[in-house]
Amino acid sequence: MTVWGGLDQLQLENRFRQLPADLYQSVRPQPLKNPHLVAFSTEAAALIGLDPCQASAQQLSEYFSGQRLLNGSDPLASVYAGHQFGGYTPQLGDGRAVLLGDLVGRDGQRWELQLKGSGKTPYSRHGDGRAALRSVIREYLCSEALAALDVPTTRALCIIGSETQIYRESIEFGASMVRMSPSHIRFGHFEYCYYTRRPDQLKQLADFVIEHHYPHCADQSNPYLAMYTEVVERTAQLLARWQALGFCHGVMNTDNMSILGVTLDYGPFGFLDEYQPDYICNRSDERGRYAYKQQPSIAMWNCVCLAQSLSGLVKQADLEIALNRFQPVYGIAYTELMKQRLGMEGKTGQDGVLIETFLQLLEQQKADYNNVFVALEQAIDGVMAPINQLLGGAIGFADWFSQYRQRLRGNATTLMAQHNPRVILRNYLAQQVIERAEQGDFSDLAQLHAALKTPFAAHLDIYSQATPEWGKNVSLSCSS
Repeated sequence: MTVWGGLDQLQLENRFRQLPADLYQSVRPQPLKNPHLVAFSTEAAALIGLDPCQASAQQLSEYFSGQRLLNGSDPLASVYAGHQFGGYTPQLGDGRAVLLGDLVGRDGQRWELQLKGSGKTPYSRHGDGRAALRSVIREYLCSEALAALDVPTTRALCIIGSETQIYRESIEFGASMVRMSPSHIRFGHFEYCYYTRRPDQLKQLADFVIEHHYPHCADQSNPYLAMYTEVVERTAQLLARWQALGFCHGVMNTDNMSILGVTLDYGPFGFLDEYQPDYICNRSDERGRYAYKQQPSIAMWNCVCLAQSLSGLVKQADLEIALNRFQPVYGIAYTELMKQRLGMEGKTGQDGVLIETFLQLLEQQKADYNNVFVALEQAIDGVMAPINQLLGGAIGFADWFSQYRQRLRGNATTLMAQHNPRVILRNYLAQQVIERAEQGDFSDLAQLHAALKTPFAAHLDIYSQATPEWGKNVSLSCSS
């Protein structure tokens, strides 16, 4: 088990190399020019036993810009496939990231360290393997924000900026980020083995995942079925958390779906500003495949793709039974999360109707999705002005509010305060931070990160106020 120490004390392995060699290739990170530290998460560092006091900006810049490797690091890029916007792409892979290795953290949890923006790999296709500063800032902020909101996610250790120029929609500066996760294995890894007709490698991959991440499944009559069932349930629970918080992923391709049911890969994501169920946060998603309201059904569709990949290890009928767990698990989890946000303890037969009607009122008024829950807290205490401003003009609100008040029991506002964040990562806030960072000023980034780490506490008005009209429900490009 790792104890507190500096970067020189971290000792990596690379368990992924236990897998067949045709599932990865060795890659050395390509150094960035004149690297410098942009941001550092002490919370993520604590998970791997890295003492912030023993991790200087210079060391972090050297180790995570490609200039130096941590002890034991044996970097590799893995190959995978995936269904992208519904169509199958036979070969994808780590095109701008390398797996540096893994280590055991202070709590006994093993963490993989992946360097994103590390340059070309054999799977970069036509890309340069780099990441823009704006894109790693967005991933850094959102992964740490979701973690603070108790949503399963990869973590972000640090951002390294540079003077390396890259071209996206214009000339930008390249940056790198250290992403942490117990595993970066995706549905797409299994799809690659299945569609390239590598049954032996697929079985080895499944055995690897069970051994290291689902060991309790090994004793079941069919370990592969037990693993798949749990992946389905974890994915359903993850989507319930996304939907309850109003989080939109934007690119729910199967290659962006974690085998552990954690949020993986942050591109054009967005939290709802106004409640719009058909909100599309990805500018490239012209048909709205990954719109907010579509996310649960798409997640289930992705689980169908994973089931197909496992069909050589599990009977089709058993896979279908496991897949049918998705909707009830999702429904129960989502209802419970929304009840917490509404302060409704216990259970009644009208809870589903109250929740659905409430969402209809929000859609009718285009109310701010996050702030309306805080306004409800105030209304329960007799302060009606905020909720009247948001929903007072909605047809049926008075009747709904009367039924809602009758449904409440116990200390509803205490429950609500524990589950309704005062601050979320609104896209306009992220964009303002990015613009300052691109000018070399990282103070706003640090301040916003600090607020996102304690989302249920009171913060400056700038972080809790509704999104201004110009910044509402924007769509971003995949390069974001």
